[in-house]
Amino acid sequence: MNDFKITLGAYASGVIVWTVLICTSALMIANIATMYNMTKTIDTMWTEISYIKETNSQLYGIIREHEYECD
Repeated sequence: MNDFKITLGAYASGVIVWTVLICTSALMIANIATMYNMTKTIDTMWTEISYIKETNSQLYGIIREHEYECD
């Protein structure tokens, strides 16, 4: 009976360890995928911000050139 308890304890310990490893691996993969998606989103946003900045600079230049025409 004592051998059965030792075997059962080792089995339960192994199951717990593997369950924790699988859960942490799944979470790590999900976090890496989320970081990749966030990086793509930030790059896209940065591209859009740069485009808007250039457009605003051009519009400001046009307004400065023609500011006296509105008087």
